[in-house]
Amino acid sequence: LAGRFTGERLEIDSLTAQAGSGTVTGKGYVSLAAASGYPASFDLKLNNARIANSDDLKATATGDVQLLKAANQKPVLSGTVRLPSTRYEIVRQNAAQVPELTGVRFKPPRGRPRVTGDADPQTASAGFGDVALNLRIIAPGQLFVSGMGLESEWRTNVTVTGTNSAPLVAGRFELVRGTLNFAGRSFDLREGRVNFIGGPITDATIILSATETIEDVDVTLNITGTATNPQVNFSSSPGLPQDEIVSRILFGSSVGNLSPIQAVQLAASLNSLRGSGGGLNPLGKLRAIAGIDRLRILGADEASGRGTALAAGKYISKNIYLEVVTDAKGFTATQLEVTLSRALSILSQAGGSNATNVSVRYRKNY
Repeated sequence: LAGRFTGERLEIDSLTAQAGSGTVTGKGYVSLAAASGYPASFDLKLNNARIANSDDLKATATGDVQLLKAANQKPVLSGTVRLPSTRYEIVRQNAAQVPELTGVRFKPPRGRPRVTGDADPQTASAGFGDVALNLRIIAPGQLFVSGMGLESEWRTNVTVTGTNSAPLVAGRFELVRGTLNFAGRSFDLREGRVNFIGGPITDATIILSATETIEDVDVTLNITGTATNPQVNFSSSPGLPQDEIVSRILFGSSVGNLSPIQAVQLAASLNSLRGSGGGLNPLGKLRAIAGIDRLRILGADEASGRGTALAAGKYISKNIYLEVVTDAKGFTATQLEVTLSRALSILSQAGGSNATNVSVRYRKNY
């Protein structure tokens, strides 16, 4: 940081900071006078700057932002930020319940009562409390969301207002690709949207649809509702009741033929989609250590001769994604996806019993 004092004001001519493998640069000024309400202004440029690095959230950002504080006013952070690579892991810890004790009475305070002159001195405001937000957040892809059986990639373009302690979000997250693991099976995500209507993040509504073919029955798993209260239901072709569908997924048998233990397993599996996502996540830890973008377990596929397999994927560039699939029996396949536009992709697979094939995929939500 290089700057100079001019009276009560610190003029910052240049500011350079390292943020992970990226940088933050900028300039501005800040007044140190409480009487004038600490006015300040900073223009900052982020270049692939790491803004979060925890087990739950890893993110880098590129863009221009401004922090402006008028005299005796709340500071405002505004600008446009792009997220070239972001990873978020869903962790829903069980709420801790504190029992309320009954029959407890509190003794009145001892000593003489306080008078005005004995009151504790008020703490002077530092001038910077909550920061008002006026940000546009853009992620054209590589926004990875995992947890609760979900391994997915998203894109987004949202606006964030409110304050840093109570942000308000408006916009939409859209699915790029992904899978949802349920009861040892991997469902392909076909549709995914998370809509924000300008309220708290918890007010987001979810539309998620995943499909899988099980014993000549096309099963669709649907998740709708809000982020804090998702609702799960199943549909199939040909049509079957929901408990019948889940029973076939888990046990390959009708629900009427289940043993008591299997019935408990059926209820537990349904509850796992609505319950806590916390706890041990060995795949997430392995993925982070290996430095890959996606790591998932695939179910057996008789058509290709593949057993239960591990799939590891990495972005070679912004629009080229490479994935290697292998199982314990020696099956190995390499899949390459080249994204030409938001809807059009070229897919190529080499190895396995299918030798080499190339296909074109066009996907659009209506």
